[in-house]
Amino acid sequence: MGENREELQALKCPSCGGDLVKSSYTYYDDDEEENVTVPLARCVQCNSEYDQHTQEYYQVFADDLTYDKDTTLFKLGIKGNFKGVEYEIIGRLRYQDEDEYEKATWDEWVAISGEGTFHYFVEEEGRIYSYTEYIPNTIDMESSSGYIEFDGRKISKSEGYYARIVLAEGELSWKPEIGEAILCYDFKNSGNHYTIEQSEDEVSITRGERITHGEIIEAFDLEGYREIYNKTIKKRGEFAWKSRLYLLGLCISLAVSLYSCFSSTPVRGIMNTKQVLTNNAFLQDAEGKMYTSQVLYGPFEIDKGNALYDIGFRVDESVQNFNLEWQSVRMMLISEKRLQDTVKSDINNPAVLKDLFEEIDALPDPVESYVITGDFWDEDGRDSDGYWHEADISFSSDFVLDEAGKYFVYLELYNNRVRKPESVVVKIYRVKGYRYYIIAFIIFFILWGISRIRSKSYNELPFEMSDK
Repeated sequence: MGENREELQALKCPSCGGDLVKSSYTYYDDDEEENVTVPLARCVQCNSEYDQHTQEYYQVFADDLTYDKDTTLFKLGIKGNFKGVEYEIIGRLRYQDEDEYEKATWDEWVAISGEGTFHYFVEEEGRIYSYTEYIPNTIDMESSSGYIEFDGRKISKSEGYYARIVLAEGELSWKPEIGEAILCYDFKNSGNHYTIEQSEDEVSITRGERITHGEIIEAFDLEGYREIYNKTIKKRGEFAWKSRLYLLGLCISLAVSLYSCFSSTPVRGIMNTKQVLTNNAFLQDAEGKMYTSQVLYGPFEIDKGNALYDIGFRVDESVQNFNLEWQSVRMMLISEKRLQDTVKSDINNPAVLKDLFEEIDALPDPVESYVITGDFWDEDGRDSDGYWHEADISFSSDFVLDEAGKYFVYLELYNNRVRKPESVVVKIYRVKGYRYYIIAFIIFFILWGISRIRSKSYNELPFEMSDK
């Protein structure tokens, strides 16, 4: 448990008369998996502790809950005409939710009309509510321990919460005490907001509706805020319009990317013609023994250049099972014209081709248009969870082909067992650029999220405001 004492307050402990100070304790929250610090009021003499369920706590911590009391739309003494009635703001109460350790306050402004009737304006988390006193047709708060009967509706008492007064100023009809507890019930009925407040002495009921900051600015002629408010609303509207535009782009890019995923054109005839240059030649090196094969497929026609293609490989187990072994593959896509220019003789001569591919990495100019390497594997074993078996017998990659024409696929295979070269299947598809549409989708999503947040949070006013 950790403690943090701060400056002394001019408040006394009801148990011993000692001074009360701000303090805290820290504990580890298993659910949040982090340390949580809880503020407390503590007596320096008898060490009595007062948490947020005591009046003493709020008397000690009142300044932490009222530091922003001047950053509000309403001010004491302002006068205006709201919905045809002349009002003057004469008082304010600030409440804190008792269940919250951190600041969770709202302000209730008391207005009085020329006829002496009271009206209440509530500022809470950037919203404003207008309330008047209300007398229900029927109300019964005592008969049931579980609910309140209110105008034929049952309000669960479990929905009640305690609010603590942390600030009182102006001309109020009663003298509240800092830290005084009020039991509150907030609910909606037929589109109206209702609040039941129950203290030790009385029960008050108000009915109201949400209103905008703009209505109050006009009603009380708050000239200093009018221009800033209008500018803020205009900017929020611009961000809202942008968010809708980005949402449209987001939907279009998502639809096109989904369409592109299922729209592809296969390159045909890849494996129709083949030349086996080497078939399971035995190799021995420091890493052990292996077998290598070289196969040339083609030529075949790729009829569209400057396009995105997807090339895929897989083990065809209908040709040969793949069990507890590995195989490495290197593929080269080679233009017929470039191969012919390099060989300068019969490109159908296996001996000539074999010599070429044995030296292909040493050539001064590359013959291949595209190279891809990958591995197939199948393995098993045992660990603390028991037997396991895993395999990966396919892989793919994409590339942009600059020129259309006739091409060959050269496969170089290395495996730890003798395998049929034709068990590796090659397929090439011309695909739409769905990956680019996915990137566009992500960009639009980020822009939409930023604009949507800004359409609600952009604010040049010195206080919270959630009007649209």
